[in-house]
Amino acid sequence: MYDLLIKGGRVIDPAQNIDDKLDIAINGDKIAAVAKDIPPTESKKIIDASGKIVTPGLIDLHCHVFDSIHKISVEPDIAGVRQGVTTVGDGGSAGEATFAAFPKYVIPPAKTRVFCFIHLCSFGLIPEPELRDWDEVKLEAIAETIESHRSLIKGVKLRLVGNLVAREGIKVVEVLQKIAKKFGLPIMVHIGDMDRQVPPSLTQEFLPLMEPGDILSHIYTGNPGNPLRPDGTVLPEMRAAMERGVIMDTAIGRNNLNFEVAKKSLAQGILPTTLSTDLTHRSLTGPTYSLPVTMAKFMALGLDLKQVIQMTTINPARALKEDGRIGSLKPGMEADISILELSSGKWKLEDALRQTVEATQMLTPSLTIKAGEPISPQPVAQPEPMS
Repeated sequence: MYDLLIKGGRVIDPAQNIDDKLDIAINGDKIAAVAKDIPPTESKKIIDASGKIVTPGLIDLHCHVFDSIHKISVEPDIAGVRQGVTTVGDGGSAGEATFAAFPKYVIPPAKTRVFCFIHLCSFGLIPEPELRDWDEVKLEAIAETIESHRSLIKGVKLRLVGNLVAREGIKVVEVLQKIAKKFGLPIMVHIGDMDRQVPPSLTQEFLPLMEPGDILSHIYTGNPGNPLRPDGTVLPEMRAAMERGVIMDTAIGRNNLNFEVAKKSLAQGILPTTLSTDLTHRSLTGPTYSLPVTMAKFMALGLDLKQVIQMTTINPARALKEDGRIGSLKPGMEADISILELSSGKWKLEDALRQTVEATQMLTPSLTIKAGEPISPQPVAQPEPMS
């Protein structure tokens, strides 16, 4: 007898190349079976997913959930299960001096699974811009923090902004790599400097240093240091990084998506590996909203439904090196599942400059299942359809 049975949904699991009307059975916190027409009599509880999209639990690789410590961070569940997302990665909100608050205060009350990228700067993103000088980089303390939280910390973060990066340039990236390599972790690097302190050429200079599995954040930013040359063609270093396996992450946020950069990059074959939100309080009520809205935004830019699901399930699971337990609906995997409504209509969706694209499809969370527990989504805000 199964504990829970999800019946009649369109199951899309890119990790297994599945797109079919199937049932999913759950025992405890694990997926027990995925098959056609599992009898309802074999389960204690039934969820009718007819007409819905059923996917592995969505994963937002880059958002900010250091709630109450980093002032613009949201609660993990606001970025997570309330939006149909079962796992989030915090994109460097905390550094070694503040990190202990994550496992002590932030994560315990959350139902959403949280992983973290620790910032190179001791105090993370408090204040911004961070990294004013080398005395804010304490490698021994970072190493001790990583060693104490190996299962939680998934990489080391740097933003190419601020006084130290402007002055020292690629040396800061080399220090980042040194500490990450010591623990076999990827680096996560933010490009695009709104304050215009850092030479835009630094993007072109550091990209060849990135290795397979490293994460490039804000690949479609329009800010200085973006991946396009003045003539609109993609930097050859950007293409080479993608081809050798650097993870191309959208991390769109409030300020890091430019539709023109995205359209030109997509037309030249620069596709995201992962879709993520860079969600904070500043973007929660627009222009970002949530990961499902971000998926709809990229469908409006030309990606298809299966692509955006792959970019929010198995691809980020692999980036986190957690694909043995999340990112797919294989029996034995964690029972993390997103049930989504795919609606037709018209929506105007905005980028950082309030430029718009017209979406004809919208994804909204219908039910979140985290470790076998059904949770009703409660999005804070959704884009309004055009009348």
